[in-house]
Amino acid sequence: MYERNDGSHNRTLERIVRATPWLLEILVAVRSCGLPNSYLAAGAIRNTVWDFLHGRPSAGPTSDVDVIYFDPTDAPSAAEQVLDAWYPQFQWEVTNQAVIHRWQSVDAARAISPYSSLTAALASWPETATAVAARLADSGAIEFLAPFGLTDLFELRVRPNPGASNPTAYSLRCREKRWQLRWPSLCVL
Repeated sequence: MYERNDGSHNRTLERIVRATPWLLEILVAVRSCGLPNSYLAAGAIRNTVWDFLHGRPSAGPTSDVDVIYFDPTDAPSAAEQVLDAWYPQFQWEVTNQAVIHRWQSVDAARAISPYSSLTAALASWPETATAVAARLADSGAIEFLAPFGLTDLFELRVRPNPGASNPTAYSLRCREKRWQLRWPSLCVL
């Protein structure tokens, strides 16, 4: 199921992130908010790469800013309120991936087991190009999680995740998101 990340895609993604001021600002905020094992994920990363590949600068997030983390204790977190206070211009969505199996079970109308790690939870998302996360380490390095690799993201390919928790979510998201209107070079499978 997991594809090894291509080193050249990792380097390109790091260059894109470092050249996008609002994205770096968000990565600093995520690192500072104190969540365990936290990353910026989904559209903030995906859309920035697709903008770059379409030759346009990223204007910032077009919807919520997804922050993911993994805390099996499921202790309440004030991170979303902290991020809202620091950066009210963004619509934050902070989600503990250790417990997403609960609402995925409801959506899929079947029991889904808890995930063992942040990467395993990320690998349950509906499409492969969105299952990408980044964080700014204390050392200043940018670290990525991409359980399916970065090839689909960089080849502008939207494909369903065969192991998604809810296979019908992919087609619904494709209809709702209408990605090809903004990024006409996308190949939506």
